[in-house]
Amino acid sequence: MNPSPTPSDREPHDHRPTTTGDAPTTTAAAPATTPAEPALSIPMDLPHDPIESPDELEQSTGVTPIELFFDLVFVFVLTQATHQVESHPGWSGLFQGMLPLAALWWMFGAFSWLTNAVRPDAVVHRLLLALTMTAFFVMGLDLPYAFDPDGWAFGLAFLVAVGMHVALFLTAAEPSARAGILRLAPFNVVGGVLILIAPHLSDVGTWVCWAGAVTVLYLSMVIGRIRGFVVEPHHFVERHGLIILIVLGESVVAVGIGAGGRPVDWKLAGGILLGIAVATGIWWTYFGGDDERTVRAMSEASVERRQMLGYVAFGLAHAVMIAGIVLVAAGISDGIHHLGTDTNRWWLGTGVAVFLLGHAWHRYVLGTGSIAARIGAAVVVVPLTAPLAGAGWATLATATAVLAAMTVADHLLQLRMVMPRETREPREPGEQQPVAT
Repeated sequence: MNPSPTPSDREPHDHRPTTTGDAPTTTAAAPATTPAEPALSIPMDLPHDPIESPDELEQSTGVTPIELFFDLVFVFVLTQATHQVESHPGWSGLFQGMLPLAALWWMFGAFSWLTNAVRPDAVVHRLLLALTMTAFFVMGLDLPYAFDPDGWAFGLAFLVAVGMHVALFLTAAEPSARAGILRLAPFNVVGGVLILIAPHLSDVGTWVCWAGAVTVLYLSMVIGRIRGFVVEPHHFVERHGLIILIVLGESVVAVGIGAGGRPVDWKLAGGILLGIAVATGIWWTYFGGDDERTVRAMSEASVERRQMLGYVAFGLAHAVMIAGIVLVAAGISDGIHHLGTDTNRWWLGTGVAVFLLGHAWHRYVLGTGSIAARIGAAVVVVPLTAPLAGAGWATLATATAVLAAMTVADHLLQLRMVMPRETREPREPGEQQPVAT
């Protein structure tokens, strides 16, 4: 995930007027006469204090239509990855779907960092993004063949996407942005070259190259020791939330795929209801009030910490969640297709568990809420669904019940943990601050 470099005064995506009025309002617990204190101690070499006032929070620039249009191609990518997992049960088929998806998510997420720094309003930006959409579509189309010698188009399209990413970043007004992408691009190029040559090696060589490519991509920020980068929190959080929303469309599509080719009777209608219920439970887990808390957590972080929050909470943790959604989609489709007969034992329960663990990681890094209910549900969902694989409706119903119980338990945990400010015990620096949903 390639972060947007630090501009000298204000991020290029943030076109808000400078606030010259009163200082941000303090909380009710603070005395009215207390003089304003800086919220964080920022090192002298950082460009500006990233703490934003409530007025600034309300004036943020949102996601543009071209970004939403660009994100639509990822639905097709998820469809192809899900089909690869479904059509090749077993470890080999799983990793042949997940490794290409991991590489695609990394590069796709890189464009979220890009449009966070360079607002894509100019004609040249839109044209380059449309060209990049074509490259991503080719990668999605060739995903089932990414491990075969005939799948050379995947690696070539990946390198085209890397080139478009660099070209767009070089249009940034800030010299630091142009310098930053030139530091990051070599890692993406190395990953693309490894992907390009992987299918032409022996079986062992192919797997080694793919594993090496994904490792280089995801560790690029650590290997490259990238420093001094920030993101505009509001756009960044909104963009990733919309990506997850679009990705969840794959779970809804899976309901239709599983039910396809049959007239709807009462039995199938019940299966459709359960499939939609599972997708709704996944949606509720992510969008049940975390978005505002996530924006505030990112806004209150220092410039340097924002970079790592974006990398870990939105790059790594979201990769885990997307992998979980792929397995959930495969499980929903398989469960509806085999409502009264044997269904896959692992897909649905494992997918729900992986998604919940990914979101728990996301919450833990940002400190936006309790993770206990998510961890607990992730632990029990596979043992509860696997023995019921003799009927698809049973696995769907069990997954729905686990997600519903987790949501209720999480809400109750948040309510118990939030106490009146005057009676709350002092917290250690960096300790997670629970907020009621």
